[in-house]
Amino acid sequence: MEKTSNLQWIFETITNHTLDIIAIIDQNRKVRFTTPLFFELFGVSPEDLPKLDPFDRVHPDDREWLMGRHRRVIATGQKSSSEYRVIDKDGEIRHLECKTTPIPDTEDNLTVVAIRDITERKKMENELQQRKNRYEVLQKSLKSFSQDLQVVMKLADLEERLLKEVRTIITGSEPEMIILNQETKSRFPELELSLPMGKMEQVGNKIFIKVGERKGSPYILSLDGSSIHETMDSIWLETLVCYTVMVFENLHVIENLMNQLEAALQSNETPQWVLRLLFNLQEQQRLNLSSDLHDTVLQEQIDLYRRLEALLHRNEIDQGIKNQLKGIEQGLLDTIHQIRMTCNELRPPLLRELGLERALENLFEHTQVSSTFKIAFHTENTASLSLNEELTIGIYRIVQELLNNAAKHSKASMLHFKIRKQDTLRLEYSDDGVGFEALKLSPSFTNMGLSSMRQRVQSLNGRIEFYTHPNRGLKVMIDFPIMGF
Repeated sequence: MEKTSNLQWIFETITNHTLDIIAIIDQNRKVRFTTPLFFELFGVSPEDLPKLDPFDRVHPDDREWLMGRHRRVIATGQKSSSEYRVIDKDGEIRHLECKTTPIPDTEDNLTVVAIRDITERKKMENELQQRKNRYEVLQKSLKSFSQDLQVVMKLADLEERLLKEVRTIITGSEPEMIILNQETKSRFPELELSLPMGKMEQVGNKIFIKVGERKGSPYILSLDGSSIHETMDSIWLETLVCYTVMVFENLHVIENLMNQLEAALQSNETPQWVLRLLFNLQEQQRLNLSSDLHDTVLQEQIDLYRRLEALLHRNEIDQGIKNQLKGIEQGLLDTIHQIRMTCNELRPPLLRELGLERALENLFEHTQVSSTFKIAFHTENTASLSLNEELTIGIYRIVQELLNNAAKHSKASMLHFKIRKQDTLRLEYSDDGVGFEALKLSPSFTNMGLSSMRQRVQSLNGRIEFYTHPNRGLKVMIDFPIMGF
């Protein structure tokens, strides 16, 4: 009797202190036995059990499915595990995980149900998923913004693009660009303080970030301070502004230069040396941006990846959470890859080290991975060809622009590139795309990509000719003088 009493005491101690709910339920959905946590969760007493249907506490959307599962366990005699939702005593939705085991050869087909409250785990999983989704949105935003900045040529366009991106990504931010001069200082007395370039400063309920200065007047991005909720949003905003500051400075330099040259320009055709200077400045800024991205943003992402990788090896973290963290880890790897690709686009790999031909082969190989068209590339009589850096990068950028035009407008299935040395260095391009009206080939045609290509060829003292017709593809012939390069 004493041994039986001790066993009963041990059993009662276990059932009274277990963190899981253990219940015995019959085929009529009556609770024959349950641990105290059941009463605490649903706010019922032991006296309520005879008339209690535990499935009444299941969330309406899960009830029929769970009742069917209960019947199948009894019919098959097989164990079953599942997750579902219930309504607790306070009317709150809670997530439960249950494992049901049938007891063979029992009257009323009893089953043992072990129930664990996984509400906090579900909340954490949802939060991790939300953070992952948010991270992907911010990543795509930076990629799109940085690509668009490559064609921004006016300060007004830069301002419009920045405000649009902030307004889209940060809900309720109400961004505004403040030009702080004598007229506006009275409206913003809080901006008497000196703002550091590109850094967030919160004054009251507003966030201010200085993005540049023109004619002695600071340009300051203002937004609602309550709209920034997460650290990743702050990092995203500062990165976005970093891009903007660099482009702002570039535009300011170019604007000053163009103002000085405006009086000397009497014709509609921009002088070759001016174009050459502008393209060289552009390449230098791309080189600087590539270096900055590599030395700052990329290194920070790699550091975050290593810290996350170390976290994944900790044994105390639940496997479900580890799976979520692995998803974030993959997102970080994708971001690192994208930043490296951006750096490569800004500063083409292999161009200086191995020359134009190998660099173009590498460009075509990477382009075809994400494109619907095929690329054929041939060279002729180029073995002894030696080009300086300016012509090399110029041809590389022209090829990039031809690829961009093909991807966006041509609807072509096949592109042909050929470089050959004769009296001149000739670059030939053709595709089987939709082409366009010959009228658009005049010097004043508005296609930004082809116009920029024409100007770049002009800056290198080259000659470019377009041959096209609707639905008959496009052919481009470009000749560069070899002498002088």
